[in-house]
Amino acid sequence: MAVAPSQQITRQKGKCSMQTIQAPQYSVKDGYPGSGAIQLVNQVIKGMSSAEIFEISLNLLDGSYYDSTDKRIKKCDYCGYYWRDDSRNNTKKTCSPECKTAIKSLQKQKQRERKALLEPEQKPKKRHTTRDDYYDFLEYSYWLSEDSMHMYDTNYISDAEEPLELIDYVDAQDQTYGKGNRKVSTYGDEI
Repeated sequence: MAVAPSQQITRQKGKCSMQTIQAPQYSVKDGYPGSGAIQLVNQVIKGMSSAEIFEISLNLLDGSYYDSTDKRIKKCDYCGYYWRDDSRNNTKKTCSPECKTAIKSLQKQKQRERKALLEPEQKPKKRHTTRDDYYDFLEYSYWLSEDSMHMYDTNYISDAEEPLELIDYVDAQDQTYGKGNRKVSTYGDEI
């Protein structure tokens, strides 16, 4: 709950100036009452003198001043001060949005702590590749899994059933098109 700045008039040897003094910021997290509790107290003390307010101040804090048959006057779950519930179903638990936010923050903090106890933080798993199964840092390198070895080798070794047929095919292509990957024009001059 923020308090509005007040103004103070100062006089110095015939000069009059007005300064704005910033009041301290109060928060329900620091143990101060929420806005609903302040509204209830303002309704009760409206029109009372300061002596009367002083007499009933302790009764206001412990709740004995309020009518016990009034079901709308409750104790806030967060700040602990009494307030009047203005909701239609009379089901609110906190006196103000600040208290509700603070109580939700506490609930979330407890939930995180519970989760940290039940599920310790695990390192994210690295994606497994076939190359991870190959150990070559020892004197003799080896594969952990034969499947990984075959999967890795298929990228580099072709599965030609008849290697001689493949060699004959490549030679025929070389005679038709020439060496390398370039195709040679069969019409007119060769490039």
